[in-house]
Formats: sequence, C-alpha cells, structure tokens
Amino acid sequence: MHLTDFYIFLYFLRSAYHFAPVGGCTFVNINENQTDRFMRKIAIMGAGQSGLHLGIRLVRSGYDVTIISERSAEEIFNGPPTGATYLFNDTLQLEKELGLDLWADTAFHSTGFNINFGTPAGDYAFGIQSRTSKPGASIDQRLKFYQWIKLFRKLGGKFIVSDTTPSDLLACTAQFDLVVVSSGKGPLARLFTRDDERSTHQVPARKLMQIHINDFTHTQRTRFNSITLDAVMGAGEIITAPFYQKDDIQCAFLLIESIPGGPMDVFDEADSATGILDKAKEMIRMLLPWRYPAFENAAVVGNNAFLKGAFAPVVRKPVVQLNSTAAVLGIGDTVILNDPIVGQGGNNASKMANVYAQAIINRGDAPFDVDWMNRTFEEFWEYSRYVNRFCDIFLSPPAPHVVEILQAAAQHPAVASDFVNGFNHPPALFPWLDDADAAREYLIRKTLIPASAAL
Repeated sequence: MHLTDFYIFLYFLRSAYHFAPVGGCTFVNINENQTDRFMRKIAIMGAGQSGLHLGIRLVRSGYDVTIISERSAEEIFNGPPTGATYLFNDTLQLEKELGLDLWADTAFHSTGFNINFGTPAGDYAFGIQSRTSKPGASIDQRLKFYQWIKLFRKLGGKFIVSDTTPSDLLACTAQFDLVVVSSGKGPLARLFTRDDERSTHQVPARKLMQIHINDFTHTQRTRFNSITLDAVMGAGEIITAPFYQKDDIQCAFLLIESIPGGPMDVFDEADSATGILDKAKEMIRMLLPWRYPAFENAAVVGNNAFLKGAFAPVVRKPVVQLNSTAAVLGIGDTVILNDPIVGQGGNNASKMANVYAQAIINRGDAPFDVDWMNRTFEEFWEYSRYVNRFCDIFLSPPAPHVVEILQAAAQHPAVASDFVNGFNHPPALFPWLDDADAAREYLIRKTLIPASAAL
C-alpha cells in the first residue's frame, strides 16, 4: 500500500473506531486517560541524524511519534557509507542526555586537534597544535542509525518503511499535529525553496572525496588519533580523524576537499576505495610531502568504503505551505546544508533537533502553525548563522586578519585553544574571526602584543 493510500485508509478507520497507527497496518486503541502531550502526534520524514534525534527526544517526552523512512534499519546498516560525521562534545552531551551515546566505552574519543598550512610548491608553512577542552568522536552513521532506530522502537516510537512523495505530505498533515521533513536530498527536500539572502553559494565550492583507512599496525586502534586539517592554498584541504566503523573497526576517515580544477582535483576517474587511496597518496606526496609519512602505509578498510560527490551549500526556507491550512517544517540538511570543511553538519543537525524539540514541548496544546514554524527556525538560525559564516570563511581565500589569527595561534597556545574549541561552539569565534577591528582587539588582549604591531 502506498503511503498516501495508507493514511487515507487510516483517516476513515480512525474516525470510526478512534484507533491510532503503530507502524505498518497494526493499530492500538488510544486510552482516554493518556496525557494530552502523548495525544499530540508528530510525523518525521527521514531517519537521519536530525530526524532520529528529534524523534527519540520527543518520544521520551511522551509524544506519539512516527518516523517514516525510505530504508529499514537493516538496509541502512548494510548500505553504502555516509559522510563521516565528527561530533564535538556539546553534541555528544545532547546524545548522552537521551541515552544515545552507545559507543562511549568502545569508540576512540579524541581531544587532539592539528591544523597545518602548506604552499602550492609543496613546502610546509606553519601549523597549529592544540587540544579541545573535551573529547569528540566520529561513529559510522550506518551503525548509529541502526541502533537508534531499534531504540526508538523500544521506547514506543512507530517506524514505517515507505517511499514518500510530495503528494504524501498533505495526507500526513491530516493525520498528525505536526509533520517535520528531515530529508537532505530528494523530492521532499526540493520542495523547500532556496533562501537567496542566506545562501552564499551557487555552485559547489569543493569536490568531496572520502575513504576509510588504517595502517593496521595495531588492529584495535588507529595512528590517526587526532583531528588533522592540512590546507594548501589554491588546492584544497585534507581532513583526517578517528572513525569507528560499523564492523567494530577503529580506523580513520580521510576527507579530501579539492578546489574544482585545482591540483587536488584528481579523483574523477577513480572508482574504488583502493584506486582513490592510490591517487590520494600520489597527490599528497607531490603537494604535501611533509605529511606523506602518515599515509605511506595506509590501507583501505574495505573496497566499498568510499564516497565521492559535490554539492552547493544552501539555506532553504524552513516551511512549505501545502495549501491554505496545511504546512510542513524542515529540519537538518533539508534547510541548512553546509560543506563539511569545518565538521559542522552532524553537530548542527543534533543541535537543531534539540531546539525544535524544546519548542514543540513549550508549545503545549497550541497549534503548530506557520508563524510558530518560522519562529522556531529563526531561533536556531541565531546559532547557525555563525556556523554558516564559519564554513564560508574556510571555503574562501583567507582575509588578512584571518591569516594573522592563524599565525598567532601557531605561536600562542591561548589563541590556538580558542580557535580549535570554536569548532565545538562556532559563535565563540565571533566577531574576531570575521571582523578586522575585532580581530585586532582580540589579538592584543590574548597575546599581549603592542597595539601598534597587531595586524
């Protein structure tokens, strides 16, 4: 049965018998003594970082939550790799609150953070070595979502596997108090229109390539035990970090962000993880010879453990008005899609889900109307506007004051600490990362250098 037909059928059945859906075509009778909060029904289209986080937080708060996914938990687990999302500590704490930190004792958690800069001629320029104040981690999303879906069901959430088309949404709004779309791509995401004022890119700023690697010297751990970002002006960036792979392999992810047409853009013809790694080693040996020893003995975890692609970062309007009375709300990559260069995608998704959940709970019995939807998004945008600007600063040629900050971080531990800990909470980097005058004041305060010498 198609999802639209299912909800039309359910609508008439429920009207006659006061039944509610519990996934598939199974029904349970609603107890009139249940709380009003539980009676509020929320549908979430998509089972990713934001959708599952929102669903689990709401079902733990007593809401009747249905997640509709194109793939089952098993299909997600056995499917192709997704982006290797690194979560910083604030996000890990949100997961811990919900009992979602299922790998706290098994996956490697890192505090090391290194940023290196090289020249197009292959020379090392300078580097920043610091630590985050609290650890972060990267868990294979196939494993994470598989386990989270199982937990969601155990907590009483309803999980439906179905292809969902735009025409399904109107039927869903007739059955649920609120419909949230958590689909970063595909026909549902395309319903949300581009916000031209907040979107700064028309085309991809980088081509993306990711593989999972290890040197297998120690099978239970990886030598890539810190986040490391290596940047070459005019070429792109290489990012490595510890990665807990779904088959219980503690390895690392290698993400290459190549400027289209630049010297790192060499992967178009590579069609396997081994082929990509061979190309990556060759490129690193030429452009970043000072980093090559770290990759010389690296091997891929599996020959399907790779991703290639490109997309233009975008901010979309958060609400789709289906008719005069029905609307749906977007979340996560559906409405804010950032390049992964500063590792904010998964962190943003969880933090957005937390803001949305609190807004839903605070709404009580009031309707989830369009004004409320827009206000809820704007509340999160007050945080995410700094995230988006942080990404844009790294995707653009650096302004002189940004170079000064980075060079100061290489010499002054206090500046380095502020900078790397800003990845956990990007608003802490502003205004000094984005404004030359604020940067001058910041450097004077942090480095005790004379005002005449700053910038």
